Amino acid sequence: MADAKSSISDEMKPRVWILGGPPVQEEVIAPIFWGLEEEGIPAEFREVVGGSAESLARQAAGRSSLNVGLGIDGTEQRVALHHRDLQAGGPLFSFGPDKLQPVRLRQLGRNAARLVKGDPLVFQNEDVVGTEVQHTSEPSHHQVDELQALIVRIVTELLQKE
Repeated sequence: MADAKSSISDEMKPRVWILGGPPVQEEVIAPIFWGLEEEGIPAEFREVVGGSAESLARQAAGRSSLNVGLGIDGTEQRVALHHRDLQAGGPLFSFGPDKLQPVRLRQLGRNAARLVKGDPLVFQNEDVVGTEVQHTSEPSHHQVDELQALIVRIVTELLQKE
């Protein structure tokens, strides 16, 4: 009986869940963990049968007592970051094989942790190593448009919940 009790309590420990459908490469998972660890947020990875990165991220967010989850589709080479309060099919971030560089994945882990803590998110033109934000150049129109669309989507979904 103590074993069942400890496994239940272990399952409920605060952490960001990462669910991945095989084959999940270590070079995809490790930088995500580094980003989470840098921000001081615990995480746990579980390999599952499969699914889209977006659906796995949503499931992971639902499982997490911190309300944040990541999904990795190893077959399609896609990753996604989701919050429990976002609608299905609308992850906060989702990207494919062309953006699976270690720096970008580490930044995704940091953003997952920052979402948990309520801290400002970091974007690709910010220094991911230092503690101060260092812009390498002015943001492009595309980056500004992406940011505006993200803000509008989050505010709209929050207002719909009320």
